[in-house]
Amino acid sequence: MSPSSYLTRRRFVKTTAVLCASLAGAGALSACASDEAAAPEADSAPEPEPSAEPAPEAANQADTPAEPEPEPEPTPAGDGNVLVAYFSYPETTEASDPANLSTEEENSAVVVDGQIKGNNEFMADIIARETGADTFRILTTRSYPADHQGLIAQAQEEINAGDRPELAEPIPDLSGYDTVFIGYPIWWAELPPVMHSFLEQADLAGKQIYLFNSHGGSGNAGTKEEIKSILADATVSDDNFVVSRDAVANSEQDIVDWVRGLGF
Repeated sequence: MSPSSYLTRRRFVKTTAVLCASLAGAGALSACASDEAAAPEADSAPEPEPSAEPAPEAANQADTPAEPEPEPEPTPAGDGNVLVAYFSYPETTEASDPANLSTEEENSAVVVDGQIKGNNEFMADIIARETGADTFRILTTRSYPADHQGLIAQAQEEINAGDRPELAEPIPDLSGYDTVFIGYPIWWAELPPVMHSFLEQADLAGKQIYLFNSHGGSGNAGTKEEIKSILADATVSDDNFVVSRDAVANSEQDIVDWVRGLGF
C-alpha cells in the first residue's frame, strides 16, 4: 500500500470513530463496530480489483492446447545388468607353449597377450567388454582328456548316456540380471552335457537370452531350439553368434558388430 493510500485510510478510520461516538446515544454503535472489524489491516496486501478480462497468464493457458505426453523411448537391449555364462574347454595342458600350439590346440584355443584362452572364453571376454557384463565360467567336477580323440570319445559317451555332470561352482544369484549371454562349444552336434546341468538348474525365467557358440562344422546343430525348449519361460533370441572353431581367433570384430547390432 502506498503512503498516500495509508494516510487516506487512517483519516477514514478516524472519521468513522468520531461518527460512531456521536451516534452512540442513538444505538448505532454495534453497526459501526462491525464495519471497523471487517476492514483489512494496514500492512495487508490489497485484494486485486475484479476484472472481466482474464489474466494474461490464464488467457494463455486457455488458448494454448496442452502438449501431449512424450512417448517413452524403447529400452535398449543393454539396459540393466548383464551376465555372460559360458562353458569353454581348451584342449591344452600346462605344458602347452602359447607360441607353439599344435593344430588341435589352436582349434580349441586363442592366445591373447601370451595367455591361452578357450574359444568360448575368448568370445565371452569380448562380449563382456562390449556390454560391461559380469562373467560366469561353467565348470564341472569331471576332468576331460586334453587330446582331441580322447575328448570326443568321452563327450560321446556322456551324450549317449544323457549325463548331467555336477557343476564345480554354484550358479550365482541371477535375480539382478536382465540379460544373459550363454556360450558353449558344439560336441557331436549336441550341447555339451554340462550345459544341460547349467540350463536345468539356472533360474532364467523372464530374462533375455542371447546365444553364442563355436563348432567344428555343424553350426547351431539344433541347439538354439533345444535351449528354447529348456528355457521356455525366458526369451531366447533368434539372433545368435555362430563361428567355426578354426575362425575364432579372427572373429573379434564380428563379435563386436553382433553385440552392437543387438543394441548394446
